[in-house]
Amino acid sequence: TMTLISYYLGLRARAEAPRMMLAFASIPHQCIDIPMKEWPARKKAGDLCHFGQLPSLKLADGTLISQSGSITRYVAKIAKLYPEDPVAAAEADMIFELSQEMSDINPVLNFFPTDHPRWKERHQSYFASLPRWMGAAEKLLGDKNFFGGPAPHYGDFGLFHICDNTLTVDPRSLDSYPAIIAWVDRMKAFPAIQKYMAERPGPSTPNWGIPGTFIMSKKA
Repeated sequence: TMTLISYYLGLRARAEAPRMMLAFASIPHQCIDIPMKEWPARKKAGDLCHFGQLPSLKLADGTLISQSGSITRYVAKIAKLYPEDPVAAAEADMIFELSQEMSDINPVLNFFPTDHPRWKERHQSYFASLPRWMGAAEKLLGDKNFFGGPAPHYGDFGLFHICDNTLTVDPRSLDSYPAIIAWVDRMKAFPAIQKYMAERPGPSTPNWGIPGTFIMSKKA
């Protein structure tokens, strides 16, 4: 039987949250990263995405879903990580939308080469905004174990991916937010997340990533 197929590029960015949720919920799936040099031809072929960009998700019946937010919410629903109550759902959406707003860490980590002027510019603006975002997130977390309460919802996965990338770029960047650090550790403690993070492709994977980027200088 065909399973779900998650298509992306060799980047640790907009496919991470849905892939983590698929792993967390033990939903059979396959992850395919298209090498950067093959992407222009695949993009032209048009069979992998609707709008000329990845990620995309192919369902067992062949239905193709594009747009990272749409993919993430679809996966959240089948993984039972999307609250049914409208208010709880809006609160989960709020945390996920925060993670989307913070997504500039993705190109800082894996898209712009570190000697590119845009890298420095994006790096500075991202880390300058971090206290506003993290201060608010810490307040919203309060004394809960997860943003979802006793267990994570999809917003937890969206923000966890962003914090993981943030800490890869600057391991001390969240030191002023002990509740966020403790929450990151709780997310990392799930065996499925540990396994996902240990086994996901990275700088040592052939044909993965963009030369000269921050992540390629790591052995992450």
